Amino acid sequence: MNVRLPSRQPQQQPPTVLIGLMAIAACSLAFIGMAAVVMPQFLLMVLVGIGMVLFFAAQYFVWGRWLYPLVLRQEQQREQRQQEADAAAEAAARQATGNAGTDQG
Repeated sequence: MNVRLPSRQPQQQPPTVLIGLMAIAACSLAFIGMAAVVMPQFLLMVLVGIGMVLFFAAQYFVWGRWLYPLVLRQEQQREQRQQEADAAAEAAARQATGNAGTDQG
C-alpha cells in the first residue's frame, strides 16, 4: 500500500511589515500636520531635519561608494612602493655585505 502525502505549498504570509510601516508613516504625517497647525515653525524644523538626513545620505554615498575605493587604491600603491623600497634596500645590504666579505679576503 502506497500512501502519498499531500504536497506542501508555502502559504502566502500577510504583508505585516508593509502594513506596519504604512501605519507608522500615516501616524507620523498626522502628527506633523497637527503640530504644524499649532506651531507653524514646526514645518521648518521638519524640513531642516529632512535636509540633514539627505545631506548625511549624500555624504555617505560620496565617501562610502565613490571615494573609498579610491583611498584603497592609493593605499595599495603606497604599500607596493614601500615593499619595492624595502626589497631594494635589502638587495643593497646583501650586495654591500657580499662586497665587504671579498675586500677582507
